[in-house]
Amino acid sequence: MNQQISKSKEDAKLEKLLCFDYDMTLLDHATGTIPESAQRAIRLLRPEWKIIIATGRDMHQPESDYGIKTVHPDAIVEMNGARICADGKVLYEYFLPQKLMRQIIRFGREKGLCISCILDNVYYTTAPQRLQEFVNTCVRKDAVQVRPAEEVFGKRVSALTLVGEQKDARLLEEHFSEVRVPLFAKKRGADIIPKTLSKAEGMRQLLKHYGSDFSHVIFFGDSGNDLELIQAAQLGIAMGNAIPPVKEAANYVTSAVGENGVWNALFHFQLIHE
Repeated sequence: MNQQISKSKEDAKLEKLLCFDYDMTLLDHATGTIPESAQRAIRLLRPEWKIIIATGRDMHQPESDYGIKTVHPDAIVEMNGARICADGKVLYEYFLPQKLMRQIIRFGREKGLCISCILDNVYYTTAPQRLQEFVNTCVRKDAVQVRPAEEVFGKRVSALTLVGEQKDARLLEEHFSEVRVPLFAKKRGADIIPKTLSKAEGMRQLLKHYGSDFSHVIFFGDSGNDLELIQAAQLGIAMGNAIPPVKEAANYVTSAVGENGVWNALFHFQLIHE
């Protein structure tokens, strides 16, 4: 890939999108904060770039308020493309087919897997203790309201997640050909994603909204669900804490989230200056 964002007169008319995964790309789980250097970089580039968060999270849940209020994104690709919001509007929203959702949850219950989702700040899961431990480590420190996963049957659910290991993710993929289950960077869990969805596909729809294209996209990521967008972006940047496949696919590997990775990469490509 060409690692420079085109600057021709014709291309100058197109919106430029600076896009970030959220967890362990912007948000450092070790501190629970977005590094000040990343915040500063975004402030410096905002006048010329649309700032986008592309995440597996539902950013409309209370635990993500900090990220929204800190970054002030122009648009969000949420839940791996299941919801796309821009300029205060919902452009697209996807819900899992009821039959598939029920089958995955029942399979998880039968096999002892931790299958979960979140609706209106309530967590629904097949394994409450494992979910609580994961949430406290990776999402929020306080106790969360937890209900049996089966209580979402009949409700509109956009995304399911797995708390588990690679063998658990492979078991789901082997049993359900309709989904892929890419691991998070820490390999303690994974998104359960219908094969029709991805961050890259969500970004494609967002680019149509802005009248732009992938030649005007920079994307930072670290996990398995970032792979397609790392490959599609004009400049795909892997965090130093990224999983090996993401690093291999990226145009550039920066330092880790807690080591000013966002700032260092943008400085390297001369988009910001000291």
